[in-house]
Formats: sequence, structure tokens, C-alpha cells
Amino acid sequence: MGRTTISLSDAVKRELLREMAKLQLKWGRKVDFEDAIMYLILERRRKPELLEEACRPIEGVRPELVIRSLVEERRRDLEGEEEV
Repeated sequence: MGRTTISLSDAVKRELLREMAKLQLKWGRKVDFEDAIMYLILERRRKPELLEEACRPIEGVRPELVIRSLVEERRRDLEGEEEV
């Protein structure tokens, strides 16, 4: 299966890390981002409000600035890969 890179805001990353910590305690093993995201997707099917809460807009955050920042950061990442 192929892999891809995604970008998250610091707030979403922080919340995802919290969920990962809860899952690690619950499951008794190391949990990675993919495990946590898949868990949230499956829970979303059973409890749609969980995913809606995780994906709702953050007050005071302007999406266009976040998107611009993510695009710039990704461009720098790609430029760094080309240098290697």
C-alpha cells in the first residue's frame, strides 16, 4: 500500500497526540498516527460527532493562512529532498 504525507495544524496534532496517548493506555501498546486516524474514522462510523468535533474550525484561526503556510512548508520539504 502506498504512503503519503499530510500536514496538520499544531492544534490538530496536539489533539491527535492526546488521542494516541489514550489509545496506548487502552490497548497497552505503541500507537502511531495511522492507528489513531483509523480508530477515529471507524469510531466516526459509529459516533459521527467524534470526527465532527475533531475537524471543526478552530476559533481565531484563518484557514487561508493555514493553507498558505502548509503549502510553503511542503514546498520547503520538497526542496530539501531534492538537495539530498
